[in-house]
Amino acid sequence: MLEGVARQVATDLNTFFSKERLELAAIKHERLRLARELHDGVLQSLTGATLQLRQLSRLVEEYPESVRNRLREVEELMVSEQRELRGWIETLKPVTSAAMASKTEVAMALGALCDRVSRWGMRVELHLSEGGSVARTLGDEIYRIVQEGLSNAARHARAHDTRIDLDLEGECIRLVVEDNGCGFPFQGRYALAALNARNWGPVSIKERVVSLQGDLVLTSTLSGSRIEITLPRQRSLSHPELIRRAG
Repeated sequence: MLEGVARQVATDLNTFFSKERLELAAIKHERLRLARELHDGVLQSLTGATLQLRQLSRLVEEYPESVRNRLREVEELMVSEQRELRGWIETLKPVTSAAMASKTEVAMALGALCDRVSRWGMRVELHLSEGGSVARTLGDEIYRIVQEGLSNAARHARAHDTRIDLDLEGECIRLVVEDNGCGFPFQGRYALAALNARNWGPVSIKERVVSLQGDLVLTSTLSGSRIEITLPRQRSLSHPELIRRAG
């Protein structure tokens, strides 16, 4: 009887610690997700506002009317980001249904983003597939990837033109971010595993793609870069966040 009790205690302890490990993994994953959201969302918008204010400081004496117009644009940017942040906070609440976003809704959100970035001085072209839809949670992730890609092109690559291609119609979501900047500090075409092995490439985008169980190929040249991303429509249940929701 004592032997049976001991076995039961050992089983219960193993179960407890296994569950505890899963919960800790889920918490760690959620903290990383929140950090990415703040980095790719609020921080990038504030960076955009900073770039505009820097330009204004050079123009204020010679072109006061232009400065006033640009200041209104910065104000609109901050109001828009406040609205977006409130909407993002809403997404932290428990999901009750698999809500979908249409191609039109995705186009409107990304179009507004591209328009804001264009005010930094970089021309942005957005091309979407004819139709298709995507889960809103995945749509939010795609938005952040595009936002980070545009920010990198403007700030680091000093690109003048950037093109965004998004295909929502296939079995997998396909996203391409291409610019005519100075490229990364390395040249060539590299898959995600090779980039991670060398610690190369855009960290935030790579982390987000990995969290979505997607894939990425980056091509870097002296005349620009191209990031090709493939994302599954649904993640497998081995993902820590999904384990937490299923528990």
